[in-house]
Amino acid sequence: ITLTGDLNRARLAHRRFLRAQQTLTSALHLKPEPLGAEHEVWNSPETLRRAELVTVENDLFENQPSVVSSQQSAVSNQQSIEFIEAQNRSEEARAALRWIKTRLVRDGLALSDVAILARSLDPYVAFLEEVAAEFGVPLRVIGGAPLSGNPAVAALVSLLSLPALDWPRRSTIEAWRSPYFDWWEQGIAPGDAALLDTLARQGQVIGGLAQWQEAFDGLSHTRPIAAEPGDEDSPPAIAVEDVVALRAKFDRFVERLRLSAQATLREFAAFVEDLIGDSPLSREWGERSGAGVVARTLENAETAARDLAALRTLKDVLRGLVLAEETLGGDRPIAYTDFFNELRGSIEATTYSLLPGETGEELGAGVLVASVLDARGLSFRAVALLGLAEGEFPKAEREDILLRESDRVLLRERGLSIESKLRGDEVTFFYQAVTRAREHLLLCRPYLADDGQAWEASPYWLQVQRLTGEPRARKIRSEDGVAPDEAASPIEFAQATRQFDRHLERGLNLLRDRLLGGTEGELPKLAPQLAARFAPAHGWSVSRLEAYGTCGFYFYIAHALELEPRMPPAAGFDARILGSMLHKILEETYRRADPPTDLDACLRMLPEVAQAVFDTAPRDYGFRPTAWWDTQRRELEDLLRETITALAEVSDGYTPRYFEQRFGFGQPALVLHTDEGDIRLHGYIDRMDVDASGRLRVIDYKSGSTPIGKAQLTEGRRLQLPIYALAAREALGLGEIDGGFYWHIQSAGASSLKLEKYEGGAEAAIDTAVQHIVAHVRHIRAGRFQPVPPSDGCPSYCPAIGFCWRYTPKSY
Repeated sequence: ITLTGDLNRARLAHRRFLRAQQTLTSALHLKPEPLGAEHEVWNSPETLRRAELVTVENDLFENQPSVVSSQQSAVSNQQSIEFIEAQNRSEEARAALRWIKTRLVRDGLALSDVAILARSLDPYVAFLEEVAAEFGVPLRVIGGAPLSGNPAVAALVSLLSLPALDWPRRSTIEAWRSPYFDWWEQGIAPGDAALLDTLARQGQVIGGLAQWQEAFDGLSHTRPIAAEPGDEDSPPAIAVEDVVALRAKFDRFVERLRLSAQATLREFAAFVEDLIGDSPLSREWGERSGAGVVARTLENAETAARDLAALRTLKDVLRGLVLAEETLGGDRPIAYTDFFNELRGSIEATTYSLLPGETGEELGAGVLVASVLDARGLSFRAVALLGLAEGEFPKAEREDILLRESDRVLLRERGLSIESKLRGDEVTFFYQAVTRAREHLLLCRPYLADDGQAWEASPYWLQVQRLTGEPRARKIRSEDGVAPDEAASPIEFAQATRQFDRHLERGLNLLRDRLLGGTEGELPKLAPQLAARFAPAHGWSVSRLEAYGTCGFYFYIAHALELEPRMPPAAGFDARILGSMLHKILEETYRRADPPTDLDACLRMLPEVAQAVFDTAPRDYGFRPTAWWDTQRRELEDLLRETITALAEVSDGYTPRYFEQRFGFGQPALVLHTDEGDIRLHGYIDRMDVDASGRLRVIDYKSGSTPIGKAQLTEGRRLQLPIYALAAREALGLGEIDGGFYWHIQSAGASSLKLEKYEGGAEAAIDTAVQHIVAHVRHIRAGRFQPVPPSDGCPSYCPAIGFCWRYTPKSY
């Protein structure tokens, strides 16, 4: 019997070996003896370790470094231990496999010479398999892969969850979109998933068959909400005939998955088997049956063997559940949710493996991927060790909740042979892991956890760094990419060359701009297209030009490219819908009050108008009320009562005259004549009051609470109020301008920016706004879209948040 150890010192790293040695010595009454020099592993040229690896083996977890023999230290002086900090587990697996492929290609190592190890493989198997397929590196996974991580099984579990979870929006749409299902009997075509997604978003479907039916019933009555009152943007509508056809397909889909409230476990298992398709024991796998899972699986030759092995294991799980149920008491009826939870739990506890010959390759040919426990006793020339993050390796040890350590001590004192559960064996496991490599060792860790929080390094990582002179770890982020000469697959090479081309083109454009006197950020190639698109005949909304004044890159993404984030439906209304409801109630209240100058008349009319708007708001504006809707209605009505009262206090001498007055949109547009062509503006003016002399005061409602001061007009970020005043006078011919302000509905107060108090008066404010409008349009046509974060931070609704390199969160 041979054991790792040192008879002259009890090392922490050998704790587990020492315990085994003591047990054997006591049981067999033998005295351990050290192996002679003729048995030393260092005498074999094939197993000589490099100096750094010898140092780690000798000094790991030791306070006093040992003396390394001259024979060992002379093996190699080159760096043999490397450190990689990756942004997440996915990038960590990719970096490790790129390192492994480097050893195979550049160092000429064989597949059997390299290995990838981790304390627990479960979080990494899916990533490793995906990247290995891309890199063309065969893997040999020891211990099997988690069944729940197989894409085909995961798709089936998600499909089976629909009746149990009452048809949630996202999972339902994914079932239509999944490549593992063929819904030909239901008439569902590939493009129908996107149409169902559009219906669900516009109908605000969160989950439940009742909400799906409401969406189908009420879609034709839903009025899309623009990004800003008066803006022309709206989500795409679905034709009525498309809704009717989609509903028929949805009903057939639901019927295909409809189950009895209760059935025997055998009946539920047969239902799942029918969805999967033919039995693995049948001669033909590819016949169309059930949801076509088997036929769809066979369509992808690269993953067919893997997925068929997983489906075979899933059927074994189903048969095991049926057998266990019959053994314990026969076929008693159970609820479907109980069956689904039991099936999901069994799947999560099961692994699957490919059988010999299923991959078309010789069994055992591939890079070994295993947990550190399964790799003990093996030796490789190069090893990549993953997951060296705090709490991951060493794995936290916990007491047995049924038999705690204090109880174990008491029982041992009374003569019972009960061992401690907390043995501190992680140090030995790590020692065994890092000593698997003879020439090259890569230590990897993710520096961000799965939830995006910072993840500290393992103390074992820090220990090896200390032993090797604190070398700097290579940091890898997903956005960095790789150099063309480091690419490990055609995909990576194409991405690397494209990235290089983009950098080269950007540098040439900047150089050309500077040589020709241009400004940084100008895109000469784009300018002709933008000039043609935003020609003098183009109509501009003032809110869009305000967006450009806030950040040019925001305008480019949101309005030039017309990209916008696709937010999932959520219960309740958002800021846009709130603004639309408040605008509508104020407009109708003043229109119907007789006279609108009478505060009491307005307050008497308010409840009737508010009730009418709120009653139809979920249907009109497309949102799903929460349980607090009745309370919110009362609160909003109280808020409007306060704002109407406050407006009356600042309206002495004025009569409300015009509401939601539009310019453009079929009415005369405001046209600014410039040397570079006309600029046509359109919009909606919320309210205009008239004084005794007929002069106009413009009021623009704002449902938000962000203060608006004159600096925002001076900087070109708030232009609506003066432009609306100019439109009222020039385009609509309603009279001369006396003043104007923004009115914050929720805080019931006017903005500090008032046209009549602007330096130089209303005319100066209008001139400032016009100058900004002209400059904004000129820069847009020239392709100048520099990202300039606002001083108070970028808005949360900016569509470029996920990739803008200048994004600055708004501070509150």
